[in-house]
Amino acid sequence: MGKLTKDWLTENHVDFELKQYLLLAYLQEVQANYRVNKIYPDLAELIHHYKNLFVLKKSQDEIKEHQYKDLTGFDFTSGKLTYKNLEEQNELFETINQIVDYAMPLIAQNIQEGKTIYEWVEEHMNMLTVGITPLHKDAGYLLFHYTNEKDIYAYQYEMSLVNYEDKKYRAIYVKEIEQYQSSLSTSFENIKIDLIAKHKELPNPAVYAFNCSVKVPLQETLLPIAKRYFITRFS
Repeated sequence: MGKLTKDWLTENHVDFELKQYLLLAYLQEVQANYRVNKIYPDLAELIHHYKNLFVLKKSQDEIKEHQYKDLTGFDFTSGKLTYKNLEEQNELFETINQIVDYAMPLIAQNIQEGKTIYEWVEEHMNMLTVGITPLHKDAGYLLFHYTNEKDIYAYQYEMSLVNYEDKKYRAIYVKEIEQYQSSLSTSFENIKIDLIAKHKELPNPAVYAFNCSVKVPLQETLLPIAKRYFITRFS
């Protein structure tokens, strides 16, 4: 099934049973990912779809008044285009409303389930500052470690400001660069020293370590949750 497209509601044939099938098949895959504690990119996509449906629902009166009409001419007195309603177009609009009313509570339920996993992971995760933090915190390293495992994953990060809809937001970009095995001689501080020695482009980096006491997928869960937490902490 894969993802729902941005225009899944209106693309191709607008039919309630067809859209119901598409939505349920998509949510079935989301649930399969949730069962193994994978929440990204599903959670972000669900929130995006819900926002789109909410906007459509909120503006349905305007859409019905303006979009589903045929142009008949121009009123020179009022200076406005004139339209006529078509019964079949009103029927199409009602079908879309029916789909929206069906989809919104199901998507909202799946968003809440994803947030529950998110909050559970966040409760079992903590962030430590490794060594002395420099004044410049927009570039450095993030270390990830599961409490009951030996692997430590080192990611280089860089934060920047991005413009979106006339507003500035912080974005963080990460890439995995090293992997270590925790031991008595491999502390977070020693890893920081090793990273500085190997990567000369950051001679005085900020380094933060994330410990997680529950085993969840790194790429689909822990990493995106940690990135969001990190941005919120330093915004």
